[in-house]
Amino acid sequence: MSISVIAEKLENLTRYYGVKQSALCRSSVFVLPDWLLSWWQSFGAGFTAYPLLVRRGDEVIGCAPLKLKGGVASFIGDNDVCDYLDFITAPGTEDAFASALLDYLKAQGIQRLQLETLRPDSIAAVNVAREAQRRGWQVHFSGLETSSEMQLPPDWDMYLSALDARYRRDAERKMRQLENVAPLRFEVLKGLDVGEGELDAFLDMMAGSRRDKAHFLTGDMRLYFHRLSQAMAGCGLLRLAFLYVGVARVAGILYFDYNDRLYLYNSGYTAQYAAMNVGLVSKLLAIRQAIADGKKVFDFLKGSEVYKSHLGGSEIGLSRCDIVVG
Repeated sequence: MSISVIAEKLENLTRYYGVKQSALCRSSVFVLPDWLLSWWQSFGAGFTAYPLLVRRGDEVIGCAPLKLKGGVASFIGDNDVCDYLDFITAPGTEDAFASALLDYLKAQGIQRLQLETLRPDSIAAVNVAREAQRRGWQVHFSGLETSSEMQLPPDWDMYLSALDARYRRDAERKMRQLENVAPLRFEVLKGLDVGEGELDAFLDMMAGSRRDKAHFLTGDMRLYFHRLSQAMAGCGLLRLAFLYVGVARVAGILYFDYNDRLYLYNSGYTAQYAAMNVGLVSKLLAIRQAIADGKKVFDFLKGSEVYKSHLGGSEIGLSRCDIVVG
């Protein structure tokens, strides 16, 4: 059966795959059409949208959500706000997809393929890079940041017992100290229950918790967070959790719930409560809630913060792949 590649409009990708529909395998929340469109509306200026569909007969077997600039194709998204990027394929079609995609890019005169924020098990890092190497094309990998994730056990006690003894005692002590101040409440807002006021309150916490986050949260970035949150709320994936000590709202976590995996996108806290370790405790409570909800993986995402390993995360190396086409 013949394989073909066609260009499609970015806003039409939901016709082919999304949160629930289609046989295409979505590797992470960051490649969903609504996420890609949110990024494009915020940061797409200067690029040409170049999403490609690979078909086998009438069946769509893959999507390459690409953008173009100066003869260079790269993923829609960027390393700052999209922790994992990849191609999307139907299971078992990865090699056929890679071959058809590279044939098409060469025929269209694309000079380079620059693929960032790749997990080691990604289609880009495995199938597409391998096919380019088979053709004798120049392929260069370079390391980026690491991410961290952990498989979740079925209950909280099992989670605590699996931690290194030092970190388990430290976690229990910090939770106990905070509970002695006032009753704790961990409130999780889901989907459309997250209003603009709650999101602004979280962004203020985020900016107030660290200088680099305050610098990161420009006006344009705040607009992106609002746009993204609205899109993910519409998909039912958005979660915004606040930690209360007594009546005081002291910390917040913005995350996404997709395919039994929680993606910890960002966090913050009220600076005056920093000495009470409210940031760490809020993450512990998020993990406890994830276990109670039967989730399988807690993904801390990118960054080398030490708390991630202390709370049970295992590092995953991320990479960039540069391919000279032809």
